[in-house]
Amino acid sequence: MDFDLGEADALLVVGDSERLADLFYVTGFRAPDPFVFLWTRRERLLVLSDLELDRGRAQARVDRVVASSVYERRLRQQGVESPQQHEVLVALAQDLGLKHLLVPAGFPLGLAESLRGAGLVLTVAATPLFPDRQHKTAAEVEAIRQALRTAEVGMAAALDLLRQSEVKGEVLHLNGEVLTSERVRRAIHRQLLEGDCTATGTIVAGGDQGCDPHQEGHGPLRPGQPIIIDIFPRSSTTGYFGDLTRTVVKGEAPAAVRALFQTVQRGQRTALDQIRAGVSGPLVHQAVLDLFTAAGYPTGERDGHMEGFFHGTGHGLGLEIHEPPRIGTRGQALTAGQVVTVEPGLYYPGVGGVRLEDVVVVRPDGCENLTTFPVFLEL
Repeated sequence: MDFDLGEADALLVVGDSERLADLFYVTGFRAPDPFVFLWTRRERLLVLSDLELDRGRAQARVDRVVASSVYERRLRQQGVESPQQHEVLVALAQDLGLKHLLVPAGFPLGLAESLRGAGLVLTVAATPLFPDRQHKTAAEVEAIRQALRTAEVGMAAALDLLRQSEVKGEVLHLNGEVLTSERVRRAIHRQLLEGDCTATGTIVAGGDQGCDPHQEGHGPLRPGQPIIIDIFPRSSTTGYFGDLTRTVVKGEAPAAVRALFQTVQRGQRTALDQIRAGVSGPLVHQAVLDLFTAAGYPTGERDGHMEGFFHGTGHGLGLEIHEPPRIGTRGQALTAGQVVTVEPGLYYPGVGGVRLEDVVVVRPDGCENLTTFPVFLEL
């Protein structure tokens, strides 16, 4: 991996790699507490606490690991009572002869001000910080595939509960209790944990709740209404995400819901047929939007709420659940090796929402669908 420093002496990234995907990507080291990464013209190094020192030396893909305690002791000997992170960084920069540092756009403002106050020059690096992250290696594709398989196991568990449920009155019951979004979500999460994955924000949204694409869903589930189930687990071992959405109905689907579902299926097939290296993401999105409009499903605001197809067709997937590229109103041409979701949806209060989502790898002559879970409406 290469990095163009331009006129700077080094790249500086500070944070925890559980949340900073770029930091995990460049170091291969996962830690819940903030640490320091420096990429100079001669080496890549980490500054770690004594707690993480041995693990960092064994796991990190860097040239050298430095103990922050070494600099803290030196600073105390120089009269600094409680050395702070910026003081350790300034001392390290002096040792390495660094004066001009590149930092990512999300670099902590307070730390930046302290470093500048000590005489260092900081320049914000271009975004994305590591463009190569968009192009997945075979190993990364396999990591995403495995996370996706776990999502499929979770989806199967959710649908099993819905199949086993019985209609009593206007809601679903299972084993004598009301079947709720929360209960289904817990069943999904148990399966994800068995697959060494975790998830937050899992969506089990029935009826009009599904018309808000990021509504997680709550309360009793009902027969005859579309239920959107969107599962996006992160592997606890690799850090990569899977992403899967299906929409189902317990019992017979009303004609309006069936028509909505069939139209979304057509929209997804349209996108899948067009995706290949060199195709414009916005053109793929517009093709889906045009199909929906021609089928009689307009997009816009009505009675203070958005309805129709008002989100992107897809997004990049990897160490983050949403990362470049985007397949939407804005974006660039797709390139081989990118992994993207394909998730068109239609949402109309009074009918409900329908969304279908697969994950594909962009190839020179088309796309490879990593998703194996079947698509069907009625349970």
